Amino acid sequence: MDGNISPRAAGWRTFAGVLILLVAVFNFIDGIVAIANTHYLNSHLVFGTLTSWGWTILILGGIEFIVGIGVLAGQRWAAWAGIAFATLNAIGQLLYLPSYPVWSIIVISIDILVIYGLSMYVALPATE
Repeated sequence: MDGNISPRAAGWRTFAGVLILLVAVFNFIDGIVAIANTHYLNSHLVFGTLTSWGWTILILGGIEFIVGIGVLAGQRWAAWAGIAFATLNAIGQLLYLPSYPVWSIIVISIDILVIYGLSMYVALPATE
């Protein structure tokens, strides 16, 4: 746990942690909708079925939620995992783009903010 970090680094950590939790909830809901009602979304996917994408996004959302809690708790491993999972989520949303373009672009934009916030957090020195 980072006991003595600068206020600026703590701000970036909180920003990124809250955003990754938000994306996790979005993905969880998106996954449930894709699994429960495949006719609700268009099924113009790059590959796979809407149900398989739903399960993938649902599981990714669950993992992102755990990582988000870790980021808010100040765990350094969670920051690196958050960068990795936000990157994977952005790529996954890019492949999900033909089915639900506006929603995918919104989530990709938030993923980019998560990556930026976590990168700033891990790059800042412990004290300024």
